[in-house]
Amino acid sequence: MFSPIDLLALIGLILGTLAAGALLAFAVVRWRLARRIAAALGPGKILLTAPALLEPLHGQASGDGPSGGDHPGGRGLLVLLAGGLYFHTWLGDRELFVAGPSITYIGVPDPGVRGRGTRGPVTLRYLNAAAKEDGIAIRVPYAEQWAETIRTRLIGRKG
Repeated sequence: MFSPIDLLALIGLILGTLAAGALLAFAVVRWRLARRIAAALGPGKILLTAPALLEPLHGQASGDGPSGGDHPGGRGLLVLLAGGLYFHTWLGDRELFVAGPSITYIGVPDPGVRGRGTRGPVTLRYLNAAAKEDGIAIRVPYAEQWAETIRTRLIGRKG
């Protein structure tokens, strides 16, 4: 028979194994997705990647919500490319590409209360395929650094 201490040790071992398995599965899925994207685009095209949560931006200027209505949403991989931003969901094959020249605004909320590594929303407004302004909110680690990198790499190249 197991003593209570042995039972707790066994439960801890099982939970630790499950957590390690989940972390390994996440790393493998992220690696395979990044590898698939790199193979499709060619070598050296990916500048930066991070796990992200994509949400439609509420309160559009037109008042009728997102003009495209086909945002993938959900959790996935955000990829900064030389020509724009690419998002691909973890599950399913939903994706979104925003070309750098079509970005009209990028912003982050004031980081005063939040910590350095929190997943802040990056507000991104852009012109969609119908030439109407659309927007998304991206929750990504180190939102301020992502916004600055997007400004430098994509928006700064317009002129």
